[in-house]
Amino acid sequence: MPREVTLLCRRAVEVRDVAEAVLLHDESWGVRALDDGLVMQVCRDASHPVLTVLGVRRVDAFDEVERILPEAPTLEVPLWWVDVVTPTGPDGEPGISAAIEAAMDLDAVCLVHGD
Repeated sequence: MPREVTLLCRRAVEVRDVAEAVLLHDESWGVRALDDGLVMQVCRDASHPVLTVLGVRRVDAFDEVERILPEAPTLEVPLWWVDVVTPTGPDGEPGISAAIEAAMDLDAVCLVHGD
């Protein structure tokens, strides 16, 4: 089962923007598009993904965020909700670290689920 991460971005982002921000964590990683570009996977090599950006949705009412993520800090809307997954265990730790760093570059809050 993958580990879930949510980014709540204060400015408009797209899946590619998030993947590119993650690449800043380690320039040796690469990106591949899945599902006709709707999903972007950041990989350390051809067989080892470290993070998958599943999608971005604009949120115009913060009560929806509160309902689903009660632990999220209060943010102004609109905001952009980004769903990300990483592998479980030690293989996913680089992806978690990269997501946290990418959140800073994207002016976002990063919520790692299951911590």
